[in-house]
Amino acid sequence: MPASTFLPMFSVCVCTRDNPDGLRQTLQSIFESTMPPHEILVSDDSSNYDTRQMMRESYATIPYLEGPRRSQAANRNRLVRAATGSHVLFLDDRTLLGPTFLQQMAERIADDYIHWAQAEDGGTPLILTGLVLRDGLCCRPCKVSFLGYPLPEHRNGERICSVVLHGAVFPRDLFATEWFNEQLAPDYDVNELVDRAVHMWRHRIELVPSAVNRNLAIAASPEEPVLNDASRFYAMFRGYKSLQHRPFTALAFALLAWTEILWRCVRTDGVQGAATAWRTIGQLRRLLRECSNEYPGLSDRARFPGTAA
Repeated sequence: MPASTFLPMFSVCVCTRDNPDGLRQTLQSIFESTMPPHEILVSDDSSNYDTRQMMRESYATIPYLEGPRRSQAANRNRLVRAATGSHVLFLDDRTLLGPTFLQQMAERIADDYIHWAQAEDGGTPLILTGLVLRDGLCCRPCKVSFLGYPLPEHRNGERICSVVLHGAVFPRDLFATEWFNEQLAPDYDVNELVDRAVHMWRHRIELVPSAVNRNLAIAASPEEPVLNDASRFYAMFRGYKSLQHRPFTALAFALLAWTEILWRCVRTDGVQGAATAWRTIGQLRRLLRECSNEYPGLSDRARFPGTAA
């Protein structure tokens, strides 16, 4: 295909759970896009049949999938297995697609394609991330500290190694070998996927700051501190040791992270905090045991085109 005619085909994958009204708003925002997507897919983790009924009555032409009802990561994995476009955007039933979001992403991808088509080395795959506006604030890709905690946003010219999930466009080919780790706490599954894309598969990440989606502010889900700490520990340790190949850094991280978790738990809860820290170590051991294979997070591994059965 000539470079001048290349345009990406976007699969917009929408996760939903017990929020048919919100899903309706999300779908309407997709219909209003200045660039229609290649396809819209909906995966439903609802505890009742209201969403399924709405989809059958009002959106019969949109592929509707029964979700796995395990986690957000599992729901996204369900969707990406069914996607047929060249690029994938993940939304949920509380995120509205910006009218020009897909158009801006398509233009940047096409420009990148043309640039590398004329170069000799062919370039590396590109992940694009826009912004998500929530409650008047812009969510931007952020850096992480040595221990894995969020830091202020990247400075101009600084390499970007993270994305805002509901504002990010991934090449579909990435998911021929990778998917979201269902064992990790929310957000850490995204962090791990992006780490693997950057360090293992040499993807580039670029920010398109004018491409903005909107998230409808709601009360945050209650956190699970034990799983959060264990997931952060696992993702950072694995990143240092296996992806960046820095074993001494991984060892230093393990010592400092364990000390920080124990100190924080004891400072907050006294003697009971030591028990919380011990549960965190138990959760981490479980993650290391269950996610030690090449493709972590899935007990029912999917087959993709071009992969061995």
